[in-house]
Amino acid sequence: MQVVTISILLIPLMLAAALLWLRRRREEALRDELSPISRQHIDLFQGGQLSESAVESTKARFRELLERGEVAAIESSLRAGMQYVVQVRALAELGTDDAGRILERQLQRRLTDDQIEQAWYWIDLANGLRSLNRSQSLPHLLRCAESAGDPPLGQFFAAETICFLNFSGYLRQFDAPLGRAALRVFHRALEGLRFGVPPLVVAEARAGELIETLWDNRTERIDPLAVRIYVEALRLLRRAPHAETILADNSEQEAFSWQLSRLASLEPALTDFLQEAPALLGERLPDGSLEEQRDILQALIDLRAEAGEAVLPLLATPHYPHAELALQSLTWSAHPRIAPLLREWVMQRVPMVRRAQSRRRASPPRRPSIPQEIPYRAVLRALRGHPSSQTEAFLLLAARDWDPSIRLSAVGSLGWWEPLSRGEVLMTLQDARRDPNPEVRQAARAALARLGERQSLQWFRQTLTSEDPQRVHDTIQLVAVENLTLLWPDLDRLADAEDVDVAYFAREALERLCEDMHYRHN
Repeated sequence: MQVVTISILLIPLMLAAALLWLRRRREEALRDELSPISRQHIDLFQGGQLSESAVESTKARFRELLERGEVAAIESSLRAGMQYVVQVRALAELGTDDAGRILERQLQRRLTDDQIEQAWYWIDLANGLRSLNRSQSLPHLLRCAESAGDPPLGQFFAAETICFLNFSGYLRQFDAPLGRAALRVFHRALEGLRFGVPPLVVAEARAGELIETLWDNRTERIDPLAVRIYVEALRLLRRAPHAETILADNSEQEAFSWQLSRLASLEPALTDFLQEAPALLGERLPDGSLEEQRDILQALIDLRAEAGEAVLPLLATPHYPHAELALQSLTWSAHPRIAPLLREWVMQRVPMVRRAQSRRRASPPRRPSIPQEIPYRAVLRALRGHPSSQTEAFLLLAARDWDPSIRLSAVGSLGWWEPLSRGEVLMTLQDARRDPNPEVRQAARAALARLGERQSLQWFRQTLTSEDPQRVHDTIQLVAVENLTLLWPDLDRLADAEDVDVAYFAREALERLCEDMHYRHN
């Protein structure tokens, strides 16, 4: 009964966090674009309730069919639509083995092509199975998470999954397929705590104990997925005061604090381990499988580590499948060969001058204007970490490309260092601020704000004080993503705002700016 009660309490919190995630669009657009299923779940969060009579009548019908052994009839009635969550709730409340098996099999079905709608169905199923305390369902949930990849709202599905009582057992099986899936799900849930997953999950999943289990069962061979989990664990510790504020009046605050204390006792060991991790990951990279290389590259990105020597040989491989990850990992490298190699590699394959002479388009072409095997945009983004006059000239040329997706990547990589040709950079950014594409205009405004241009800073300050909470929220997110440290005092004031949502996201943005500053100075 306790598990059922906590599950019922948790799902509205997850729906609340999901709504915050979905509120990046204007409310009117949200109502127009989202499916009825998404609107149904948002309405449930806003105080709506499932019809008790509908749940009870569905339970009675399903109970009668189960007593007659007509399981197939129940499964055939489970279809995409507004009644799906009612049917899942009814089966969960019936609580029989047959009901559990029916819910498990639903995880293998693709009910709709709408990704967000399908994500809601999976979350409903995960919550229903957990309310049954059905430990044998965990393998099905882990396989579903692996096969689905990284769907919308995936962090909420992961949060439900790690709250199963026997989840920790899979963290000890890190060499088995389900063990690897458990590590990915655990990382996704911890990462989700920075993107809307409610902190109550830390207590419900006993996250501190799970990380202890992972640490106590480590082997001599470094595991990149474990590294990523430890990185998120330290991020969670830094954000603990914000979470405790949110849970101030919640009965689970003591359980949350206890889990954080378990994690705090590991902090010195995790910090020392992560300082040694980049070199160990670099040693593993050349001989790893493609899947292992993907995990290692993602871990190096999380660490923002120096990995130039290990990563450059991968890019020499024709059609390397993880080229974009490899390039992203090079953003923080100080290796002197990286920028010249990347610039030369692009110039040999992309007619940059000719493309810059064509008329700028407002919208990207239907098909990519650069072959997929040439990760031009990823190169432009990686070069923001390699200041030089040659790199600056390269980015300025790309900022005049006819394709707005290329211009966006180039303009977005300006302003991360003090310009070496300040006049030319400012002229290019001022021109980009009048670009026919709105995303390019926004990137130019952010780049100018990084460089301290008063007009752009004033624009951000005005939007941060807007009476429209959605506009304030969007701007807070943009300040964090674009690393606009000159707006730190403005975020600091919003961290104490009366609007709980605004205060929460302002604090998260401040933490992100602080982390970015730490990495740049180390």
